Amino acid sequence: MSVLHLARTVYDGIVAHAREGKPEEICGILRGRAGKATQLYRARNLAADKIDNYDVDPQTLLKQFEFEEAGDEMVAIYHSHPVSVAYPSATDAWNAHYPETYYLICSLEFDQAPALRAFRMEPHWPDADSEAVRKAVPFDEVRPGLFGFYMATDAPVPEAMDDLLAAMELPLYIVFDVDESGAIDDFRVVNVREFPVQVLENL
Repeated sequence: MSVLHLARTVYDGIVAHAREGKPEEICGILRGRAGKATQLYRARNLAADKIDNYDVDPQTLLKQFEFEEAGDEMVAIYHSHPVSVAYPSATDAWNAHYPETYYLICSLEFDQAPALRAFRMEPHWPDADSEAVRKAVPFDEVRPGLFGFYMATDAPVPEAMDDLLAAMELPLYIVFDVDESGAIDDFRVVNVREFPVQVLENL
């Protein structure tokens, strides 16, 4: 499994940003190459509810093209969980649009012991009977009109989802939103994979 390497200055910068922003979530991007993040760029969180959501401003995301011109890349997108664990939420899975990019989560659940974990989240749009799946498991409305269900690695697969998950690896989220009539609009399965993080003094 590949390791995400962070320069010490990047790690310290993420934690400092998270602490400054608490109780709201903060966000930003990391520049580097080959799984090594060497620079941090703070972003504005444009989410309507910043207490438990984030939305990286477009101007910051556009920097990835500057990085590419210089032979670098947007290695990771980071955000904070001010009071919860460093694990993606259903909303995080819904917001994951860069499957080749690491998603870093900095948890300040215990402020003096920040936790930083890295994930990749890959969305899929399966050809499935989404209404049957909706009825088969207890989805939570995580945002107005947005529903999510988490399946852990060892979770039993409901019979109604055998075909849907036949080629999928657990853990994953099933997420969907609804239109004004309450009908499913966009139905996704998002794989969640965790990767080790190593902080290096000199990178």
